Amino acid sequence: MAECSWLSSGEYWIDPNQGCSGDSFKVYCNFTAGGETCIYPDNKSNGVRISSWPKELPGSWFSEFKRGKILNYVDAEGSSINMVQMTFLRLLTASARQNFTYHCHQSVAWHDASSDSHDKALRFLGANDEEMSFDNNPYITAITDGCETRKGYGKTVLELNTPKIDQVPIVDVMFNDFGDPNQKFGFDVGPVCFLG
Repeated sequence: MAECSWLSSGEYWIDPNQGCSGDSFKVYCNFTAGGETCIYPDNKSNGVRISSWPKELPGSWFSEFKRGKILNYVDAEGSSINMVQMTFLRLLTASARQNFTYHCHQSVAWHDASSDSHDKALRFLGANDEEMSFDNNPYITAITDGCETRKGYGKTVLELNTPKIDQVPIVDVMFNDFGDPNQKFGFDVGPVCFLG
């Protein structure tokens, strides 16, 4: 059973390893979604504004960008989460989900309507170092895909909803459709929510 099992949504201190309370951490418990325990990306990992990225190459991981980095996650107080506690949280969980929003200008995120393919789909690196995308992970779905036509501004919201708990959180992302002067993209990283 996941850690969140109270009655009203809000922030709560949890101690998944049930040891010393000194390593407990604060999470958001979402009871409108069945009792999810959520952690958030840190301020430097929660997203970037839309830009043309002229000095970067398509097919590169965000962590390789000049202004890029590995995505990090913190508790509700902005503090790092102890890895032992994170391991126990995963052990107490049956599934987890995380959304990733891609903001585009004439750039594909998932499905490319012009070629009816997913050849330029985003690729994600999971916490377990597993590379995930359309071609190898059935747990990623497009909730909305407003970037598939490459016309004007839009957004694509992808959701990783997985029983493979070690895949989350997403720690890096590869962008494959940019580089032309008229193409731009930005993104928002959503919280990771664990469900018992």
